[in-house]
Amino acid sequence: MKIIFDFDHTLFSTKKLYEALKESFRKLGIDEKLFQESFQKSKGKERDYNEGVDISGKACYKPKRQFKLIIKQKPEIKERDLAKTFKRVLRNLPQFLYKDTSPFLKKWQKKADLYLLSYGEENFQELKIKNSGIQKYFKKVIITRDIEKSKPFQKIFKNSEKIIFIEDNPQALSNVKQKFKNVITIRINRKEGKYWQIPDNEKIDFSIKNLKELSEILKKVQKKPKCLILFSGGLDSILAAKILMEQKIKTKGIAFKSFFFDGSASKKPAKAIHLSLKVVDFSKEHLKIVKNPKYGYGKAMNPCIDCHILMLKTAKKIMKKEKFDFVATGDVLGERPMSQNKKALELIENEAGLEGYLLRPLSAKLLEPTVPEKLGWVEREKLLDIFGRSRKKQIGLAKKYKIKEYPSPAGGCLLTDLEFGKRLKKLLKVFPNCGGNDIELLKYGRHFWEDKIKIVVGRSEKENKEIKKLKRKQDILIEMKNYPGPLTLVRNYRKTKISQKIIEKAKKLTQYYSIKARKEKDIEFKINVN
Repeated sequence: MKIIFDFDHTLFSTKKLYEALKESFRKLGIDEKLFQESFQKSKGKERDYNEGVDISGKACYKPKRQFKLIIKQKPEIKERDLAKTFKRVLRNLPQFLYKDTSPFLKKWQKKADLYLLSYGEENFQELKIKNSGIQKYFKKVIITRDIEKSKPFQKIFKNSEKIIFIEDNPQALSNVKQKFKNVITIRINRKEGKYWQIPDNEKIDFSIKNLKELSEILKKVQKKPKCLILFSGGLDSILAAKILMEQKIKTKGIAFKSFFFDGSASKKPAKAIHLSLKVVDFSKEHLKIVKNPKYGYGKAMNPCIDCHILMLKTAKKIMKKEKFDFVATGDVLGERPMSQNKKALELIENEAGLEGYLLRPLSAKLLEPTVPEKLGWVEREKLLDIFGRSRKKQIGLAKKYKIKEYPSPAGGCLLTDLEFGKRLKKLLKVFPNCGGNDIELLKYGRHFWEDKIKIVVGRSEKENKEIKKLKRKQDILIEMKNYPGPLTLVRNYRKTKISQKIIEKAKKLTQYYSIKARKEKDIEFKINVN
């Protein structure tokens, strides 16, 4: 790893140096106005500065030129006195280093190759760096008059290496990032100099106030990341996992189980790509948001946005508990109109509290870079830019990775089923406090309502068995003794008792849905109320 530093306003307080020079020259009889004017003119151009020491464009401070400009205004002052005073100030340069500079350089010199890339007049900058006492920490020192710094940057840049560039000038960072995509750009804002009030731009990966914050970023850069990926077992999530695993990122899948979908379907695809998988049952939490979704339903009773938020909130808890570094999903921008448009993806990320730490490998190049990309954990160039509902790119990638089996994109969520949605909507209207047993019952048989009483008639022997398992204490089970046919369950959602009229209707439905018994008159019924 290479770390490249700017000097002024990054490691060294040029403001303090300027103030020290001004005070020393004042003792020679040079007032502030003359000092500042001569300082500015010594650069060869008239410019506006917050502090005289800041530089922009190609103008560089030249001490000897300043001496001559002062003597021109005050001939009684000797050049040797100015030079002597100047050198005395420069002998004390270590005091103008920021307090965190030397400790930081001493520590990180052992962990990385440090470079200094400084802008300014060569002799003066060289003298400042040498007298400050920090030159020993750097593998190489480059002084340039190119404010963009991208040309001299080439001397120390190699595509295969991880490089971090720390600078106070946003434009210099932007120019370097534009030419060297893999460089991690870090802006340090010491609130000194010309640039501190200029806002960050999109080319700046991180902003810091001091080198302590830089240390935290560098620790993250150096670590081997662990990713937790939402894994449904569909082709999109399989491909997202493969892309991350291909980059040597330790990846673990997380699937979810609720009353409306079963995470066990993801076990076989996970095993096929050698992905460790954890299935999390969040049925109760999920039912709560299904009953009252903040962002509404889709075409059926599917609260996709709220569901994705809940999944990611759960993933975030696991990420923190098990010390993963970021979360990924198989989302494809534009694939699903409700939950995978750009606005929805941003909303979901923010609501889940994963700002910057949620990566979507299949559409990453169409979205803002995430922290894992900025830190160099994930190579953005190896991520994809898939958009829309077409599956051509995914199918092509499946062939590349030799993935032969994967489910259709329809998904296994009952909430997207229109008929199931109607049943659920009716149940929530009648009994908003329904629980898991009520939801499970919706999956079986034919359903008939009499006010707040439900009659469920089984459609097969298998359904009969499942309905029987779901019977609660107050439910009534009805079946024929002398003919084969359905098992019928009567469930009461009101406080009054079930009337004989309802029981008679349940009997008629039980007989009607038995082909052999439908027209018979000798039917005997067995009624179980226990």
